Amino acid sequence: MSDGLKEQQSAFVRAIKDPATFQAKNEDEKRRMAIYQSLFFNNVKGFVLSGFPVLTSILSSDDVNHLVRQFFNQHACHSPYFVEISKEFVAYLATEPTLPFSLPNFAAELAHYEWLELDVSIRHASITVSPSTHCKDTDKLFFSPLATLASYTYPVHLIGANFIPAHPSAERNYYLVYRDVQGEVQFTLVNPVTAVMLNTIIQYEDGVALSQLAQLLCEQLPQIPTQNLLNGLHQTVSDLLQKTVLFTKA
Repeated sequence: MSDGLKEQQSAFVRAIKDPATFQAKNEDEKRRMAIYQSLFFNNVKGFVLSGFPVLTSILSSDDVNHLVRQFFNQHACHSPYFVEISKEFVAYLATEPTLPFSLPNFAAELAHYEWLELDVSIRHASITVSPSTHCKDTDKLFFSPLATLASYTYPVHLIGANFIPAHPSAERNYYLVYRDVQGEVQFTLVNPVTAVMLNTIIQYEDGVALSQLAQLLCEQLPQIPTQNLLNGLHQTVSDLLQKTVLFTKA
């Protein structure tokens, strides 16, 4: 590719990403470029609006436009696929970009929470998990590839036009996001003990026996009476097997 063609392509990209840098030679060129500028920007904005309805609903229209424009102009995306735009937007917010307005402190966490719905909905799994309720002590437990355990400092499931938290929660908020047997994405707020249990299972890619899991939890949570912990463990495992968040192999 010649240097001249490379420069033309670079100039075209700059004009698309930042219209203020483009100086048209005539009105016809200005009109044609405006079509491209509008098309690309509105496509990206559409993905942001549809992928992050809660976050964008608590921002003004001008602030949404500023945010999308700066993301479009400054962020170096690592994927050419449209479906990855939401993931790139989450990564952009995680960098705490400097904007002409103040984003809520919970913006990055809320965006990640909203993105998980898309992420879980399009995941591919090489196994088919069927609902179950029983697990022998020797059976190995596995965490479903169609589920995610997430934690945030803000109660992101409550945030909306009628609730804008000024400060983080006193304790972390744990969420289980999974695809059920009907293919629908479900969000569940879980307590810290369940979060510890799930995180422990996640660490064992080759599976962890229920008896071993019980021992590990007793070591990690000595403040909880052993019998109470074991009763809760069996009940929770049974529930999550039924929801296909967990599955077993003998």
